[in-house]
Amino acid sequence: MKENSDRYKMPFTKEQMKQVFDTNIIDFAIRHGLEIEKSDRNAVHVKHSGGLYLFRHGRGYYQFAGEKSGNIIQFAQEYLGANDFISAVEMILECRAYEQTEHFIAPMEKKPRKKLVLPPKDKDFNRTIAYLSKTRGIDREIIYAMISQNKVYQAVTQKNGYTFRNCAFVGYDEFGNPRYCALRAPSSKQKFRQDVENSDKSYGFCMEGHSNRVYEFEAPIDAMSHATLCKFHGIKWENDHRVAEGCLSDKALTRYLKLHPEIQEIVFCYDNDIDGKDAKGQLCNHGQIQANRSARKFAKEGYKVFIQTPKTKDFNQDLLVFLEILTHSRDGPKRVEKEMYR
Repeated sequence: MKENSDRYKMPFTKEQMKQVFDTNIIDFAIRHGLEIEKSDRNAVHVKHSGGLYLFRHGRGYYQFAGEKSGNIIQFAQEYLGANDFISAVEMILECRAYEQTEHFIAPMEKKPRKKLVLPPKDKDFNRTIAYLSKTRGIDREIIYAMISQNKVYQAVTQKNGYTFRNCAFVGYDEFGNPRYCALRAPSSKQKFRQDVENSDKSYGFCMEGHSNRVYEFEAPIDAMSHATLCKFHGIKWENDHRVAEGCLSDKALTRYLKLHPEIQEIVFCYDNDIDGKDAKGQLCNHGQIQANRSARKFAKEGYKVFIQTPKTKDFNQDLLVFLEILTHSRDGPKRVEKEMYR
């Protein structure tokens, strides 16, 4: 009996755990390379994170995407790459910002953006390829096409004695210079996602095509998933253009259209946030609101506009449902499509 109790013994003292929960989450985030900016009197916003906010009292966070909240331990696991509870606590204990729990954020002037430095490439891309193909269901031809264009790779970074391996999605300017890079953990169990410092979201992740049509998405994985669905239905996925914003915006699309005057049709493929809520807690489909807003804007500029709404939350989820049904179907993609959209 004693052997079992020792096996599950808490590896940290009460004093250490008090130190963990007395650590100010804002200071902790800053010391690990995240940038913050003023938001409101209750929270600050983490730059390049979408909707991630840290409470000013220093005790926790809230993520509007997915409506998730948590404490500093969960924050270390979700956003700083800690693998489990123990590694998260160890990471926090190494941070010596626990003397205060209140934190004052002085107004910050916007600094000029420096040159983007991409994280180093790993010796192989096995985790990224396995994650995108097996976990996310994306066709390997599409994955390898993006790798060959240096738009997808496996990044490896070292921080505080830890090694982190993440999927990297890169956007380039018209001269072939990297201007945007989004990282995300190659695992469905880890929710880490972050833009690399000095990223410019107006240079989104782009899949260049040859037609006069462009599809716009929130995330690179959705763009690649949409291309996979097209391939399943016998459509040449390389024909059409695809742009991923990395957020709810149309800045990357605006820049892309200037470089591709041949484009006449825009299909907005934002998420279907049926369970989304606004700051007041009211139901709010953020993705479709943005889709309609952008459609009106670009229609006024003379483009043919369409809205393609995913049947589930997003196009990657649509792809996974499609593949699940296809596994048990003998009638091919058309039958599966009927099952999904009936």
